[in-house]
Amino acid sequence: MKRIVIFGIHFSYWFIYFLLSGIVIGFLNKLGGELKYAAFINTLFWVNNFIPSILGFYIFHYFVFAKFLKKKKYIQLVLLGFLIAVLIGVLMYPINYFIVSAFGQLAPSNGSNFEILGMFTFMTGVLSLIHGVLGLFLKGFFDWFNLQKEKEVLIEKNHTIELELVKSQLNPHFLFNSLNNIDVLIHKDQEKASRYLTKLSEIMRYMLFDSKTEYVPLSSDFQFIEKYIDLQKLRSKSEKYVQLHKNIKDDSGLVLSLVFIPFIENAFKYSASYKQDNAILIDFIQVEKGLRFICKNRIATSVEIDETSNGLGNNLLRKRLDLLYKNDYQLNIFTEDDYFYVDLTIPYEVNYTDNVFNIDQNTDRYR
Repeated sequence: MKRIVIFGIHFSYWFIYFLLSGIVIGFLNKLGGELKYAAFINTLFWVNNFIPSILGFYIFHYFVFAKFLKKKKYIQLVLLGFLIAVLIGVLMYPINYFIVSAFGQLAPSNGSNFEILGMFTFMTGVLSLIHGVLGLFLKGFFDWFNLQKEKEVLIEKNHTIELELVKSQLNPHFLFNSLNNIDVLIHKDQEKASRYLTKLSEIMRYMLFDSKTEYVPLSSDFQFIEKYIDLQKLRSKSEKYVQLHKNIKDDSGLVLSLVFIPFIENAFKYSASYKQDNAILIDFIQVEKGLRFICKNRIATSVEIDETSNGLGNNLLRKRLDLLYKNDYQLNIFTEDDYFYVDLTIPYEVNYTDNVFNIDQNTDRYR
């Protein structure tokens, strides 16, 4: 909490307290009429109201809280609290005695004077204890508030780190495999190897620079995904090993950067065989105010796969989606008939002169 805010709370606390005290003593004076000893009583009241309140509040606020309450030493706290109240009362006794002596109307030897002194001494102790407890509560509130702010900062930093991890989780094996495949291709077809090497460099450039913004044009993400798939297909002898379909009316809208690639990478990682046709099927379907991504890959019967199987985990991907899309997305992940499915729908809007979508949304072929 900022110092100016803390100062404002302290100032408001004392301003309200002394304002109410002034109203009370003014009301009592009015009821008592022209008291003979009004000046004496008022002076005694304000001195015994001001000094014990300030002392009790700030001794408890700064010293007692840190040494005892924060360390949960409750018995010592209670004993010390009463001891401080007694000491403040004892401290106020000579001050009150001086005030009584200063007003010539009342002689210090008069027995009634000592009764007044005793009464005010007791009141000062009780008053200091009351304000001390309030000081503890206020200090506790400040510490709780600061702790919550620190937790929020830590959570935000943790989310930032997690998001960066998700965005940079392209499997290193993909890079090594791509380089090895390109190296083999160099001896067979140098021109083709050069094209694939260019694709790999463009993928790395996109990962390191272009995707640093939170949102990117869908067209840019498509280009990145197509190059990634082309490099993965180098490992397969089947031309139909992976199928990518795009049913998109306009790809100029913005999507969360690198939101699809972890799922696609997961599909390649757990694909049953690089020799099968249609081992991986990826579809992008534009729906009203949304974009649906469906990724299906055949998995070996011996492989157990769930939401936590993907590197940093699909749970982490959910956190990223939760943070940036809130409740405006749908993600379903499941296995069925030796296939692993990811069905993700996210908000996606572009400027249209015609908002009518005549897109075939039939997805029965995925199940």
